[in-house]
Amino acid sequence: MRGTSEIDDTAGGVQSEPESVPTRAAASAPAAARRADRPLWLASLLAALPAWVLAHVLVLAMQDYAERRDPPFAAQMPGRDQIHHVFDALFTWDTAWYSGIAEHGYTGVPSDGIRFWPLLPLTIRSFDLVGIGALTGALVVCWAASLAFGMLMYRVALAVGGDEPTARRAAWLSQLAPGAFVLVMGYTEALAGMLAAAFLASILLTRPGALPTARATWTWYAVGFVAGVGSGLVRPTGWLLCLAGLVEVVGNRRDRPSGTAARLAVAASPVVGLLIFLGWVNAEYHDWMLPYSTQRAANLRGTTAANPFDSALQSINQGGNGAGAFTLLLVIASIGLLWGSAKRLPVSFTVWAFAGLAAVITAPHFSSFARYSAGILPLLLVAAMLTTKRTAWWWTIGSSAALCAYFAFQAFIGIYIP
Repeated sequence: MRGTSEIDDTAGGVQSEPESVPTRAAASAPAAARRADRPLWLASLLAALPAWVLAHVLVLAMQDYAERRDPPFAAQMPGRDQIHHVFDALFTWDTAWYSGIAEHGYTGVPSDGIRFWPLLPLTIRSFDLVGIGALTGALVVCWAASLAFGMLMYRVALAVGGDEPTARRAAWLSQLAPGAFVLVMGYTEALAGMLAAAFLASILLTRPGALPTARATWTWYAVGFVAGVGSGLVRPTGWLLCLAGLVEVVGNRRDRPSGTAARLAVAASPVVGLLIFLGWVNAEYHDWMLPYSTQRAANLRGTTAANPFDSALQSINQGGNGAGAFTLLLVIASIGLLWGSAKRLPVSFTVWAFAGLAAVITAPHFSSFARYSAGILPLLLVAAMLTTKRTAWWWTIGSSAALCAYFAFQAFIGIYIP
């Protein structure tokens, strides 16, 4: 586990240089000094924004290309009219559901819509107050949240002891991972990623001595609590973040009672968010577990956990578009990155990553694996830490962006379910 001193030393994003440096490094010293003078929020924005722009250009190009096919894959929810928008293909699959729930509520969509968690629809619906409809509101929310996600990934990478180049690579991977194309759509991954990154930053930055003032520490406690509640409200597996929080409670058990109490509240907050939603479901439908039991329907997930070896064989034998083979490669890479997390990241991060990957890898047929794995942040952090050589980095980000475009196109034409 990284020490607190490492968090302090890298908080500005620039590590100290040895006295004797090569000429090329000396020439870059003014640029490094300028970066060191930037406020952290500006440094994170400048790191994430180019990747955010590139990801949006790439995915929007794929949706434009997909729309030119005849016939195009319709964007609609069962029992509803086809959606017409300037970015039609972005509203296929789950985006249609979230925007529909935002506009009509759970009672205004088919009954299996209860499997969609409420935070994204509620956030989209809030834009109706300023005259922005549900369709455009979905893109506004998700596009803004995806940029914030990239910025917070930069902050988390610094907090775990990474240098400024590593933090920039982490921000880029958050936007261009193979399954990150859904950040451009109206899916929950943008909000979920932003909230998870804020939660992880909080549990590190509130370690004793990590921040210079008590006010800063309590601000991050508040950030962590809000992010945790939001995580429990945004996705069915969002509550798993509590595992990372509990590990930090145990690891910092010698802290002052007030700090321990605050850390316990942060750790419990994802479960609080989950219980808020399930409590409302029980009050409305008299069944606490209805969102989970609905997901186990034969035409949806079909089970709580499937045998991953059966899924692997099905992926190998899958014909047609080749998504199964690419997905199997991502499964293997994710297992390797999980091992890297155990070696390089705090135990709290690895525990959460293990639980998240276990939930994803047991989905039947590795359903939506690219999307789910892109939201397991420690895997992205390890990939950023391992690609210090320029050749390795360009190969990684290039192949990742290519797969991002590939999965996006296959989803927009109705072949791949994101």
